[in-house]
Amino acid sequence: MGYWARVKNSVGTAKADVRLVDFMLLTVLCALQYPLWFASGSWWNVVELHQKLESKQVILKQLEDRNDLLTAQVTSLQTGSHAVEELARRHLGMVSKGEVFVWVIPAKGTPKRVNTITQVS
Repeated sequence: MGYWARVKNSVGTAKADVRLVDFMLLTVLCALQYPLWFASGSWWNVVELHQKLESKQVILKQLEDRNDLLTAQVTSLQTGSHAVEELARRHLGMVSKGEVFVWVIPAKGTPKRVNTITQVS
């Protein structure tokens, strides 16, 4: 075998080695990219978590508003008697001295109990 034949043979072997190295590097690159695109820490998952967070924040804001309202009602009940009287009228149908209880039955539909309190002089 001549010199040039050995050179050609070694170049062909070198090309095969380069192809093998390229394939191995591509495989390693794909293996490293997989978690970024498809695993639990992927950017798809991050977008989904951001959407869930926004919906939870809306619910949290509604609950905070409700808690603020309840706190105001508790404070009103603790400080004055006007709120207690209003709750007794609305929920228990109670009337105070000098008031008349009126029950209005609507003309159409099912009868509904409506408390109307009027002052009698």
